[in-house]
Amino acid sequence: MNINSMEDFLLGLGLTVLLILANYIVVELCKLFPNNILGMVPVMIGLDSVMTIGYAAIVKSFTADIKLFIGGVGLSIVIALTHKVFYMLRTFRVMFKNEIGK
Repeated sequence: MNINSMEDFLLGLGLTVLLILANYIVVELCKLFPNNILGMVPVMIGLDSVMTIGYAAIVKSFTADIKLFIGGVGLSIVIALTHKVFYMLRTFRVMFKNEIGK
């Protein structure tokens, strides 16, 4: 494994920033429309899909080892999903503190 291979993996990990930004956008939309939170699921899936496919299509031309790049993209998705779960749990616990446990 040389330094160029590590660059390809790190390019894949660069997607993490965009996916976490998309998470913040979705949570802010949920705060704006609290009665339509279940309607945000397709928005969340669509936004994550567009970000991932767009980033992969654009950055793929700058990589030498596509397998390591896809590995970095996969790890980005896992990291962003973990961030999304914990951030939404924390946010929704505050938003719906009067409704939890009734």
